[in-house]
Amino acid sequence: MPWTEAATDRSALVAKRFGARAGQYDEHALLQRESAATLAAFIASLGGLPPAGLVAEIGCGTGLLAELLAPKAERYLATDIAPEMLERCRLRLHGRAGAGVALMDGQRPAFAQPPAAIVSNLAAQWFVDPVAGLERLAGQTPFFAFAVPLAGSFPEWREAFRALGREPGLLPMPKGDDIMRALTTLAARTGKRTRFRTEAHTLRYANARAFADSFRNIGADQPRSGYRPGPIRPVLERFAKGMEATAFVLYGLIKKESA
Repeated sequence: MPWTEAATDRSALVAKRFGARAGQYDEHALLQRESAATLAAFIASLGGLPPAGLVAEIGCGTGLLAELLAPKAERYLATDIAPEMLERCRLRLHGRAGAGVALMDGQRPAFAQPPAAIVSNLAAQWFVDPVAGLERLAGQTPFFAFAVPLAGSFPEWREAFRALGREPGLLPMPKGDDIMRALTTLAARTGKRTRFRTEAHTLRYANARAFADSFRNIGADQPRSGYRPGPIRPVLERFAKGMEATAFVLYGLIKKESA
């Protein structure tokens, strides 16, 4: 899809929100930490990263995935749209040979040469078109591994709002079937193979407020378009003694047969 001024504005807003929370991100990024570990294990179970060449990460944040994968790569480039996040990642990777950082919008990646591998952990949901964005990244490398949250995540929160006759302000997530269909089609066209796995990550919070704050505390509190906040006292009361929130995450790998 053509790049628009609205897409540029959206990217700037995402960068601003996440950048403002860079200092406290690690403390509150529970799902991101879990999915980084799961993605790294998923990659390892399927043969690991390419032994040579550049591994580029899209949406590195403070470096939770980079910390796990950089030691396994000949060269590692962590990229992010938020300079403040990137600085945290740079500090995390400090002193590691072959590792660096670069400011980049993952929706418009620009590499001097195609990377040997591209990886991404819970970043593509912020793209204007997540499915097209994942497909675009997969087309730029012989090895692409990713994790992305799916539509239907946090059903506990959604059900509480529906009991009020409303929908919550959660950002829309892509559908797993749409992603797998697009990447499987790309794989068939380009001589690649795919592997997918969906995991349910159940996170526990002291109450509903703590769950809502978990988004705000990492900069992920941008609501869906058209959302208008309203009274949520029944939701707060429903989870006053604790709350479980389940995120459904798709883990995927698409790579050349020889890669």
